[in-house]
Amino acid sequence: MDLTKNDSPYFLSVYNRFPFEIDHGQGVYLFDTQGQPYLDFLSGIAVNALGYQHPAIEKALLKQIKRNLHLSNYFLQDTQKKLAQRLIKISGYNQLFFTNSGTEAIEGLLKIAKKWGKLNHKSEIIALKGSFHGRTLGALSITMQDKYQQSFLPLLPNCKSVTANDITELKRVVNENTLALFYEGIMGEGGIRPLTPEFITAIYELKQKFNFLVFADEIQTGVGRTGYFYYFQKYGFRPDGFATAKGLGGGLPLGAFLINENLTEVLKKGEHGTTYGGNPLACAAGLATVDIVSQKEFLNHVTITGNYFKEQLQRLAKKYGQQIVDVRGAGLMLGLEVREKASELMFTASKNGLLCNTAGGNTLRFVPPLIIEKKHVDEAILKLEKTLSEVFGH
Repeated sequence: MDLTKNDSPYFLSVYNRFPFEIDHGQGVYLFDTQGQPYLDFLSGIAVNALGYQHPAIEKALLKQIKRNLHLSNYFLQDTQKKLAQRLIKISGYNQLFFTNSGTEAIEGLLKIAKKWGKLNHKSEIIALKGSFHGRTLGALSITMQDKYQQSFLPLLPNCKSVTANDITELKRVVNENTLALFYEGIMGEGGIRPLTPEFITAIYELKQKFNFLVFADEIQTGVGRTGYFYYFQKYGFRPDGFATAKGLGGGLPLGAFLINENLTEVLKKGEHGTTYGGNPLACAAGLATVDIVSQKEFLNHVTITGNYFKEQLQRLAKKYGQQIVDVRGAGLMLGLEVREKASELMFTASKNGLLCNTAGGNTLRFVPPLIIEKKHVDEAILKLEKTLSEVFGH
């Protein structure tokens, strides 16, 4: 589908955009400039955790706007500090560094890894095939997908890949020279593919044997997306550090990386920094978001609603058994893999008033606002079933 007619001459033509313009959002819906509503199961690619015009976020932003929009990190700001305290309490980690995005959080962890590796005479970093950690050159070096890497080689040296959930290959690649392993508990851009508990256990058993760092990418899985505030909490293993972003800012650009006590002294003053990271406006929105999402009742809601949504997708998978390959994911991070025509399904769904996107080739990715209810799931399923019927002819 040619969408170039919707591109603007002012922007680099690097996006496949939907063929309509959005005017505003309300709750879990977006409205285009013609007033057409869309049930938003994309939520800014898992960013708008509380949907649109949430009163708690609006209240926090209005309060902060009257104080300041930006001070820089030459000053300690109370809004930053409160959010940091909440995240450290929720996660159990020791210190954090605020960024503007998930990619920047990954870059910070890479710098810690590289310096720790020099101190410990290790040089190899491992990531999983199909992973996605960002588009800057460092993060891209551990984004193990050819379509993202091939135009920008050579990237960082000594980065190796392992097939997700292949314990035999993992054991073959990890050795005394391994300094760090990065993983997503559920590979988002890779097609909503969860790691098995056995594979995660193997990672931490090898960590004990070979003494390397383990970093979790919680950029998409974090902030309640899976029914856990951070997905690594499901398994009881603690990475040495992790990256968080997307839903963290409630719609504003905000990320962070958090680290355990063993890494808090690795970076010295002047070795890392940011101009905008921890912007007080973004932190105000983040604090309002975290205060709501971290509540046990809210996380239970995500789990219950996500299970219901998954059951309905599985029902569709049975009906369209020749076209649908699998249903995967946890909480409100779900994928529907089809044999073909994923992009056509995505754009046809948008015509039918349902927004989602594709990931990992032929997988439709659903990452709606965490505030959706069963009635919104039912509406999405009706629109998706109509879309499947139109594209596959049932």
